[in-house]
Amino acid sequence: MIATPTTKRYRNCREATLPRSISMGRKIIIVGAGPAGIALAYLLATRGIAVTLIEQEVQFDRVFRGEGLMPAGVQALIDMGLGDCLSQIPHRPLDAWDFVIDGQRRMRVVEPWPPNGSPPTHIIHQSALLAAIAERTQPLGNFQFYPGWQVQTLLRQANRIIGVTASHNGQTREFSGDLVIAADGRYSRLRQLAGLPLQPAETQFDVLWFKLPAPAEMLCETVFTVCLQRQRQFAFYPSWDERLQIGWIVEKGAGKRQRDRDWIAEFVPALPPKLAAHFDQHRSELVGPIFLDVIVGCAPLWSAPGLLLMGDAAHPMAPNRAQGINMAFRDAIAIANHLVPWCQQGGHTDTLTECLTAIQTERQPEITTVQQLQLEEWEKIALITASPLTYQPFKGLATALGRLGITQAAWLYQQRYLRYGSTPVLLKV
Repeated sequence: MIATPTTKRYRNCREATLPRSISMGRKIIIVGAGPAGIALAYLLATRGIAVTLIEQEVQFDRVFRGEGLMPAGVQALIDMGLGDCLSQIPHRPLDAWDFVIDGQRRMRVVEPWPPNGSPPTHIIHQSALLAAIAERTQPLGNFQFYPGWQVQTLLRQANRIIGVTASHNGQTREFSGDLVIAADGRYSRLRQLAGLPLQPAETQFDVLWFKLPAPAEMLCETVFTVCLQRQRQFAFYPSWDERLQIGWIVEKGAGKRQRDRDWIAEFVPALPPKLAAHFDQHRSELVGPIFLDVIVGCAPLWSAPGLLLMGDAAHPMAPNRAQGINMAFRDAIAIANHLVPWCQQGGHTDTLTECLTAIQTERQPEITTVQQLQLEEWEKIALITASPLTYQPFKGLATALGRLGITQAAWLYQQRYLRYGSTPVLLKV
């Protein structure tokens, strides 16, 4: 069921820190109001640092935004003092993970939610969450928000980036600051303008996304379902809008060529009979496919003099296990841990390079680990479904062992870094 505003998990979250006069005239410019940019803007502004946030879109809604918050992402929100935002937006705590092979459920893993432990995975309305964080940040006098402004160039002085030029409705102006932070996503314009290359991962793929009305019984609990069949790999879950969000994996570059297929006919053979009938009955209500051009990689250098990359601008993530938003929030916490003391110590230019290097040194090991685990998941699925020689033994093992508690516990353990992160990330400022 969709959680109500009375959810007790978030009542005791730490309140936002009151602004303190520590900026000493320092100004941070953040480009991109996605999860990374808006979270960092909130953290810095609530600690008295002057922040200018620039976003090329005029609203937070997008054709597609990731909707999954793993336990690490939920905990990051709580640590930032934003946990109660979840009770203010449409969201669904996850109940279980189902694994369906050849139309039959072979394993169910109950989502852990210990009474005093880590929060469970949540399905969220990301646009509403970003709007809620922005609404909480905007009243602060040291925060300026410029939606609808598109960055054109970087401002440089003596081989150092000192700001950006941006335009809006034919108007162009300069935004100067002591540090520019690129949080403008996987296609980052700032990354390109700064000449910071992206090293792509060896394995690449694309995803086609669909929406379909969810059957009533699937709205009583929130289950993430993985469906496997020879030559078919897709997953779905009931979203915050009471529709199934469905993702279909395709080879890199193949997505646009497959848009006109009879997609209901593709889904039905891999589904349990009752669900297959529901898909067929609602075929006229299928929305999609929406093509997601997946980019996975990592910039060898996350910074240049006066500029820092964060989130997908520094390390675009694969969509599985919704790591983009989770790593973005953890990036924001780590960056705040370094930038707030830098401002407190005077914000000297000659110590900024060391500060930015320390951020990458701290964050890159987790990013490398998580990206490797994400891609290994896709590679395993591709291997399993590629041939009867691999698919049939896998199906037999899943049927025999999937009902065992030890097998389910082993799957959760194998997922631990994708669920909780591979290193502790604690807000210290």
